[in-house]
Amino acid sequence: MTLEQLAALAEIIASIAVILSLLFVGFQLRDSNRQARAAAVQDSLASEIQISTIFAENAETWEKVISGEPINEKGELRKAIHLYNILMSDSENRFYEHRQGYLNEESWQSRLRTLEISSKLPIFVHWRNSLSGQNRAEDFLVLLDDICQ
Repeated sequence: MTLEQLAALAEIIASIAVILSLLFVGFQLRDSNRQARAAAVQDSLASEIQISTIFAENAETWEKVISGEPINEKGELRKAIHLYNILMSDSENRFYEHRQGYLNEESWQSRLRTLEISSKLPIFVHWRNSLSGQNRAEDFLVLLDDICQ
């Protein structure tokens, strides 16, 4: 075998090695994306459990929030705004998870329905006028404004 033939053979082997390494990296990225999506789903479920626990611990106030019953006591109103803020924080997080492709369309549509319903509750106005309701990412606030129209 001549030196030119060896060089050509080495070039072919190197090309095959590059292709194999690119395939390996592609498979690794795909697995990594799957793991990230699974972690996002798991985090969403864990968050849902935490939120449900908080709402259960504050059931009397939360019942007033979701029924639209007037909340007259100042301390209870602050508590209601805080509880509603938990829901909105979770919704904003899911908004970004959906944008990144980690939250499936069905889960996002379910959350949108929740936002649509909850934006019609009296507490929404109180929350939106609070610092918690104003201190949100602009694109999430645009989404909320679109839902409210």
